[in-house]
Amino acid sequence: MAGVDLSHPPSEKLPLKDFREAVEARLEDLSPEELRALLRLLASRVRPSERLAFLHSLHAPSDSNAQAALHPHELLADITELAQSLPDKAREWEDFWTENDVLGPYAELLAPLTALFQRAQEASERGQYPLAREAYRALFSLLEFQDDRGRGLRPEHLSHVDFPEARARYLRAVYVTTPPEQRPSVLLEQMRWMRTLLPRGPRPLVQEWLDISSEPLPGSDVFLRDWLSLLRQQEGPDAEAWLREATRLSQGTRGLRELAFSEPSRHPRAFVDLLSALEREGPPDAVLTTAREALAVLPPALPLRAAVAGFLASAAERLGQADTVRSARWEAFVSQPTLPRLLELRDTRPSEPERVPLLLQAARHLEAVLRQPRAPSGSMAALPDAQDSLEVPAHADRRLLAHAWLLAHDWEAAQALAAKERALGWTYGDNPQGLVVPAFLVLLSGQPLGRLPRNVDGLWRQALESGTQAGDWYSGGARHDEALRERLTRAYAEALPAFALEPAERERLREWCLEIARKRASTIVSRQHRRSYGKAAMLLAAGAEVLWLHGEQARGNLLLAGFRESFRRHRAFQAELDAAVGATPPR
Repeated sequence: MAGVDLSHPPSEKLPLKDFREAVEARLEDLSPEELRALLRLLASRVRPSERLAFLHSLHAPSDSNAQAALHPHELLADITELAQSLPDKAREWEDFWTENDVLGPYAELLAPLTALFQRAQEASERGQYPLAREAYRALFSLLEFQDDRGRGLRPEHLSHVDFPEARARYLRAVYVTTPPEQRPSVLLEQMRWMRTLLPRGPRPLVQEWLDISSEPLPGSDVFLRDWLSLLRQQEGPDAEAWLREATRLSQGTRGLRELAFSEPSRHPRAFVDLLSALEREGPPDAVLTTAREALAVLPPALPLRAAVAGFLASAAERLGQADTVRSARWEAFVSQPTLPRLLELRDTRPSEPERVPLLLQAARHLEAVLRQPRAPSGSMAALPDAQDSLEVPAHADRRLLAHAWLLAHDWEAAQALAAKERALGWTYGDNPQGLVVPAFLVLLSGQPLGRLPRNVDGLWRQALESGTQAGDWYSGGARHDEALRERLTRAYAEALPAFALEPAERERLREWCLEIARKRASTIVSRQHRRSYGKAAMLLAAGAEVLWLHGEQARGNLLLAGFRESFRRHRAFQAELDAAVGATPPR
């Protein structure tokens, strides 16, 4: 198993080269009896409908079958035939299909087109690179076809085609079949074409051509030298990414270091690539030293400094340098103030009393950021590199500031921030009321988080759900959001019990929360925002629950009764209020 990296997460796609090498290594370690046991186990997992195909696959291929070449004219003729049918399908749509159909008659071509991609893959597997190049080129061109109304087959429609792998096979075929002196210019043109054809996925990389086959890439040293020379003359984020990759492949960390430090403002991402490579190699001392050097030369207002500071913090943690961890987390937060970085900053202190001054400092920094004029919004395509958020200025907002005030135990500043807002728009946007009011109701209930009344608990869960989006418009995906929500929940579980309120302050906060609840519920129901009736009912019931917990049963009942009477004709709202209150409230 030497040389094969099996550290990938189970959900991550393993490169084909690594997969094949791992399979070969495992087969070499198995005895004939162990192989039989393995085949029996695999057979037991075969679906009934696939048993016959499994039996056929167990026949060892003869040498003639294994080496038999595909017939180029048949594959290319079938692709041409399918291409010629596209205009006919467009005419069929006009005659027999409606605008509501997603693919219309084009759906009939999905299965044959998928089969053609499989045959092109077989040509690539057998080393028939001229055929693979021509077949893939024709197949990708089919995906550019559009009728008079812009309709046609697109990559996202072919769910059974692995397009990054197909792209890698095509580009390797282009490489192998192109004269060495022409490879850089031809491959640059083809990679740019692939980029426009598959704009939603990651950009193509040379590493993909290497990983798609166990065979060495012929003439790679000469190619990388000429490839580097050509890329140095190009502009744009794609060319810059390809330049960094070529530098890493040909010159390793030494080359990345030279590229990064030669022009820090032009190649800031080279620092991230360099630090990633150093981190993989192991010694944290090199990461720590390089990250410090990078921060010393990178422009002060660059959001990417946050990523560099993250490497510095991780290396310092491994080396047990707590002070460096704290300064690095502060640098990361200042460079790109987001909720994850706020929580990382908070975690640099072990106890709530130590965290308070740090989070107050963070809140004041956010106030200063929010006072600055916001740059005009633009499309993701206009950003330096739209593949990730490394160079994206953080969209600090008032919900993020509310998190900072609350986690800093400054309930007065949090209330002042939320009091300026309107009663609607809690779920989306940056209205901090949707976080501050539920947090105060949790605090005013006097109950531990695991024993909150039903509606207070539901309201708090909603606040945490929407609160994870504070200042973070560049989403990291569902898994990222779930992990962030868990971290945020833990932070408040530690912070809320440490709040200390005087009786007069507690009474004032409770009255303010009830006033906001009345205003929000009245606005929602009177304007007939039916989808939000449940939210209004939950907020009112949570307010009543807080009153009941403190022995004010009559007042809690009166709060609900007043809304039942004021909106007695709104049956949908009445039903939501009944569901929220549940059993008869205490008297």
